[in-house]
Amino acid sequence: MNRLFGISGAIALALLLVQTGHAGEPVWCYQVRRGDSLAAIARRSGASVQELRGLNRLAPKAIPSVRSILTLPSIHDLRGGRLDLSRPPMVATPRRLRRESAAATRDRLSRIRDLTVVERLRRKGLLVPVPSETPTYYVEGVEPRLRVARPWTRRFIEQLAQAFHDLFARPLRITSLTRTVLTQRRLRRTNPSAAPADGPVRSTHLTGAAVDVSKRGLPEDEVAWLRTVLARLRERRLIHAVEEFREPHFHVMVRRAYDEYARALRSPILAGGC
Repeated sequence: MNRLFGISGAIALALLLVQTGHAGEPVWCYQVRRGDSLAAIARRSGASVQELRGLNRLAPKAIPSVRSILTLPSIHDLRGGRLDLSRPPMVATPRRLRRESAAATRDRLSRIRDLTVVERLRRKGLLVPVPSETPTYYVEGVEPRLRVARPWTRRFIEQLAQAFHDLFARPLRITSLTRTVLTQRRLRRTNPSAAPADGPVRSTHLTGAAVDVSKRGLPEDEVAWLRTVLARLRERRLIHAVEEFREPHFHVMVRRAYDEYARALRSPILAGGC
């Protein structure tokens, strides 16, 4: 990584890099410390002051505040496909469904029996509409009345899709959102590996907090980027995420805490942390 940024080993130790995940993964940002100047940060990261200002949308004379997060120029290496984002698939682990369902219960999320409950939760603002198509994502295969999600789940979709679009210039494909007990039972008849609609391991799609992000047709580097970001959010306990392969997609249950976390991001590209 130091070679990518042109930073010597001694200087790298002085950088307070905000990292999560495994050693050797991409470092995408820097947390400003007391006494830092933009010129010094630019020099240590192999960038120009103008480049840092542009990446972080800083006004010409703005001074970044202590503890704020700056995007580093390595983001260009992501756009050019030059960073190694190799990660193993996010395979399901034993008791995964039970842990995910228990997390939904701790977040005080009710399960949605039918469309009457969907409409009631919409009127209260507890479910919000998800547009069928935007510049950064589109929803496919979800009936109009179920194109809804918890507010923090819609925020997650928007930020993940914006970051993906910024880097790879294509929209994400969303293939599942909220389900009722009836739709989950119907799915189980054609897909026995789908979670049940009842019991302690019932699908978290019944809460409105889950979303499926398709992998179909995505090249390896884009899938790897999604794995990296989702794994980092999972390590922060902001989501539960797993890959499914029969119909290739990432299943993500977004925790309520994601909303507060997401509001502090300077850029959607930093959604998974540094």
